[in-house]
Amino acid sequence: MRLTLPLLLLSATPALAQPVCEAPSGPLETCLVGAWVGSSTIPQALEQAMRSMPDNVAANFSSFGVPVAMIIYDDGFFETFPITADGFATFVDSEGDVTSFEMVGQTVTTAGYISAIGGTLDLCYLPGALGNLNGEMTVTTNGESTTVPLFAVPENTFNPVISYSCSGDSMQQNVALPAPLGTITYNLTRVPLDAFGDARREVVE
Repeated sequence: MRLTLPLLLLSATPALAQPVCEAPSGPLETCLVGAWVGSSTIPQALEQAMRSMPDNVAANFSSFGVPVAMIIYDDGFFETFPITADGFATFVDSEGDVTSFEMVGQTVTTAGYISAIGGTLDLCYLPGALGNLNGEMTVTTNGESTTVPLFAVPENTFNPVISYSCSGDSMQQNVALPAPLGTITYNLTRVPLDAFGDARREVVE
């Protein structure tokens, strides 16, 4: 079974690290600026991907990627907030033995700068603020379980296309990922900045 699917999704959403991360040269579109919360189609994309696998694989990612939250400042600085990364999958081998995989985790805060060019978003990450996964995975076979920490997502240069639209207090982002995942959609609603408590920009910069 490919256990890399959930990790690939988190490591590629949104774009991964670039060599240099600096503030954009021009102003951001006004409707992008603010504090945002919302939902994503991550669970549906993961389950659709699993349906393309053999019949002896079953999975549930209903709580994966919930909730989505981020702040975008008027100078292009952004920070995201942790989301859940929980999932459960089973695999039946040719002899009928069942192995289950239970993942319980959370993403780590990311921070960097965002530019909006021609209806697409370009994100870069500050050193040490790329984010990753914290948590553990429990593998159970024939009643015997082993629990291991989630391994770190390796940094790479994969940079998916992120298109967006925004109006008033609503924003949608569409992240184009390779098959079998396809496009991930984020539906976000603007909220007061104090909904996040103390802003952490000073901490992550």
